[in-house]
Amino acid sequence: MAKSTGKKSVGTKKSTATKLGPAKRPTGKVAKPKEKPARSEKVVEPKVSQAELDSVRKPVEAAKGGLKSAQAEAKAMADRARAIVAQARDAYRTALAPYREACRKAGVECEYEGGRSVNVSETVSFLVEKTDKGVCVTVKGRPKTEEMIPLAALKESINKAAYSYTDKHLGPKERVGNKGGSLSNRLRAVLA
Repeated sequence: MAKSTGKKSVGTKKSTATKLGPAKRPTGKVAKPKEKPARSEKVVEPKVSQAELDSVRKPVEAAKGGLKSAQAEAKAMADRARAIVAQARDAYRTALAPYREACRKAGVECEYEGGRSVNVSETVSFLVEKTDKGVCVTVKGRPKTEEMIPLAALKESINKAAYSYTDKHLGPKERVGNKGGSLSNRLRAVLA
């Protein structure tokens, strides 16, 4: 052990191992764990006879059968209700379509809702083809919308290029929806 200078160092503890000495082992007999005596192989008579148990089981099985039939009947009723609602919804849409069309032609706002929402735009598909100079994009069925997007613009930002194309040829995002997102996904697939 090193010689102490008389000052205690902060945060250290003195070792107690030298003062106590080696650990002492217990002497004497060690008790073995007690073993449980083996159970005797006695046949335990049931407190309820089999006949009594069967008589109580019969109502449970009958109730279980009744529950299954009630669940099946409820499911069938729910299916019929859904079919009735679907049929009424189709009839409503069929009656509403000509009225909406008449309101649109008259320039009057239609007060009924249902069917396709007014804000749903038409579905468009993009034809995308990679070339040496860039990517040629066209709205399917509209040859006048063909435009070459340079690779430099695509390297800068695919999303900006896609949204500028859709804004120019289809209209603003607020009116046509997320067509630019669809086009940007197609552009990424072609450039990969």
